[in-house]
Amino acid sequence: MNYRPYKNGFRPAKKHAPFDMSLVSAGYHLFCDGACEPNPGAGGWGVAIYRDGVEVGQICGGLVETTNNAMELTGMLQAIDWVRQHFLKGEPVTIWCDSMYVVNGCNDWRHKWKRNGWSRKGPNATKPETGVIANLDLWKEIDAALNACSALTIQWVKGHNGTLGNERADELSLMGRQQAMDGAGIEAEPVVVDYLTAQYKRVMGAA
Repeated sequence: MNYRPYKNGFRPAKKHAPFDMSLVSAGYHLFCDGACEPNPGAGGWGVAIYRDGVEVGQICGGLVETTNNAMELTGMLQAIDWVRQHFLKGEPVTIWCDSMYVVNGCNDWRHKWKRNGWSRKGPNATKPETGVIANLDLWKEIDAALNACSALTIQWVKGHNGTLGNERADELSLMGRQQAMDGAGIEAEPVVVDYLTAQYKRVMGAA
């Protein structure tokens, strides 16, 4: 059983019920993900596109030098851009992502950051350097893309929990990483990602 820090001791990690596939059985649903190994290092992003529960498209890519969060954000940006290109009349679409950092940033934090002049703190903060937002260029692109969309919902999905779309997006992100490395003529061992460690890094904001 997995455990996570809790006050002065430990408690069992919260269990999540299996994903309800009926949620994605009708309409368009996109699953996005990002991966980086090592972090920082070579990484990739992937987006799996489903219509009425069936995969109808996929896109992926990567960079030789990047970070996990940058790839998570790039996966989201690519998913939003796909929606913009294909649903200009506002057809309802849901994007699913397993990064709470990305989901919370899209649905909540970016609005506060923008009001504060794209800072975690207001313009009169005594230590402005503590308000610096990592991956700011990507966040600004995501904000502009979301502002140009209508009828778009962003939802969190438990990662590596057997959900078909999430697992497919993860696979695509690793394919994107490999493509980037192949393009740069870099040979690498197959990636074996420590997902538990990656999860804790996301929670602690270190990944």
